[in-house]
Amino acid sequence: MHWPSSNRPIWATLRVQLTLWNTVVVLLLATTTLVAVVVAARNALYRETDATLLGTAREVGISVSHFYPDTDALIAELKRKETGHADRGWFTHLLTSGGVTLWRSDRCPKAVADYAPQSSDRRVNVVQLGPYRYVRLAVDVPNSQPLHIRIGLSTEMVEESIRALLRLLVPVAIGLSLLVPLAAYWLAGRVTRPVAAILETAARLRPTRLGDRLPVSGSGDELDRLSTTVNGLLDQVATHVERQVRFVADAAHELRSPLAAIQNSIEVALAHDRDPHDYRESLTEVLESARQLTRLANDLLTLAEASDSSTRHIREPVNLAAVAAQAVAMFEGIAEERGVGLLLEPGPRPTVAGETGRLRQVVSNLLDNSLRFTPVGGRVTVRLDAAGPGAEVTVSDTGSGIPAADLERIFDRFAVVDPARSHADHVRSGGLGLAICKSLVEAGGGSIRIASRLDEGTTVTLRLPIWEQPREVVLADGLSAGAASGG
Repeated sequence: MHWPSSNRPIWATLRVQLTLWNTVVVLLLATTTLVAVVVAARNALYRETDATLLGTAREVGISVSHFYPDTDALIAELKRKETGHADRGWFTHLLTSGGVTLWRSDRCPKAVADYAPQSSDRRVNVVQLGPYRYVRLAVDVPNSQPLHIRIGLSTEMVEESIRALLRLLVPVAIGLSLLVPLAAYWLAGRVTRPVAAILETAARLRPTRLGDRLPVSGSGDELDRLSTTVNGLLDQVATHVERQVRFVADAAHELRSPLAAIQNSIEVALAHDRDPHDYRESLTEVLESARQLTRLANDLLTLAEASDSSTRHIREPVNLAAVAAQAVAMFEGIAEERGVGLLLEPGPRPTVAGETGRLRQVVSNLLDNSLRFTPVGGRVTVRLDAAGPGAEVTVSDTGSGIPAADLERIFDRFAVVDPARSHADHVRSGGLGLAICKSLVEAGGGSIRIASRLDEGTTVTLRLPIWEQPREVVLADGLSAGAASGG
């Protein structure tokens, strides 16, 4: 996989940063765990040692209480106890409360023997004196001050056990220090591979190369969802760019004809001297072509404005029946001239949310289309209906109809139905009219659909949202304000 070129140093890449963070976190956790194991082992060993020493001290204390004041028998018992623990390096010390030694074993260190009992000592103490650890127990004897028994040992054996544990754990720590960065780098590579694919694909994207898509592993994780989201965005961008390219090409094609007519008329007029009548005819042709260009430019501007999501569209209460009646009245003369019946069926009078001028333009475009492609003796019907949260206006004709193969693209800009499958001399063309209708209706929150059958006619249905009455909002100071949910 080739990464997109970058001037960033390698340690600034996401993979290296993830590796460093993973290594630091894992090693920190491992170090903490190893230290905790050593500390816990050390504490456990010392607790076990203290418990054993204390148990032996209590046994000796019982012997002292039993044999005292027979010192010889008591010392013999102490020697026997010491001999039983000779392999552990234990030592025994018997002294008075004043610190006078009555007997001590050969292994009893001088530092321990010289350390007198303290007045703050409890009856049982665990004392760490340099490298030696012992348990001191005060034993009550008849007609005398308590005697003190010290049972202890050198901590060297305990520390050696801890050092043995460390010798076992240090290689483990070194192995982790070597393996963790490698494993972290490998894992970071797997994690960042989809990100690298996103960067690589984004670097390759061009307006003329929009077919590239990110690989989707199917794991369903966040990176997979990111790839799916980016692919969806690329699909939308590709569709938008293709539509714009096709629109520019179609618009240029439509503009070329009137411009060519204007140019031809002017060239003919300038070719040689003509009488005023010929000049008037040429200017009339130029004027008609200019009007055609004006209409086309206005349609393009309307379509661009309706398709712009940043444009704020006005939403006001519109009497849909009044809009339909005005549009029908405007086309009655044309329908009569062409010998086509035009009827507005009586029905409900819903109030919809939208813009009066744009809705009138939509209905007028649909009536114009129906009248142009309905033969003499045919009929165009406008019907209103209100049901549920929306209202519908339907424009039906008994014209030539639209082939089923062309219905899917009838709302495309500059869409043209195959002339060979049309009737008479008329070619049903979507041009910009139906595209404008669709954009205006959808911009107002409505929808448009079309149904048609050859030789039977076409039906176009607009569905528009019902206008909701403003709700009264009571403010904190007791005043009220209207909030129109539909506006």
